[in-house]
Amino acid sequence: MKKALIAVILASSGLSFAHAVESTATWKATAKKDSTSALEVTALDSLAFQYSDGSKAFNTVNGLFDVSIKGDASATDFTLKAKKLSGTLNHLSGGSTVDVGVMWQGVPVSTSAYTTLIDTAAGTTGGSLAPLAAGFKDDTQSTTAQGAFSFNIEKATVNGADAEFNTLPDGLWSGEVNVEFVASWA
Repeated sequence: MKKALIAVILASSGLSFAHAVESTATWKATAKKDSTSALEVTALDSLAFQYSDGSKAFNTVNGLFDVSIKGDASATDFTLKAKKLSGTLNHLSGGSTVDVGVMWQGVPVSTSAYTTLIDTAAGTTGGSLAPLAAGFKDDTQSTTAQGAFSFNIEKATVNGADAEFNTLPDGLWSGEVNVEFVASWA
């Protein structure tokens, strides 16, 4: 009897390992080439936030972008500014949203005013974007640099009312974060 019982236990425990779970990852993808514009900004990666039950918050994500400018030999100053145009993600089953915040070197990039990334007259060279500040007069070739914004989930709603992150439904939120860049040569 003991041998039969052991065999049954081993057989049933073997069945529990046969359970498989699948998941699919999806990337939005586009390809674009623009070698004639005076300013071209390209987002280099997508943003994926994960909720942590321990911290009751979503993680912060760095989003790389590439900037290319054509210089103006007659310019004496150059500015590059950014403003968040949109950043609301909608829950796939509806009823809930999360808003994505954008930060540049610790400064919020708002929807109401432009944030200065580079201002050569004021001595602001833009950190990793410094090659643009140095090459804004070069009209013989494009000058490029790579920067990164920090993105975070700032706030959430459920049925139109503000909500704590831990009260959000499980699932996936989807949408776009759009940041406008404005370059000026003076």
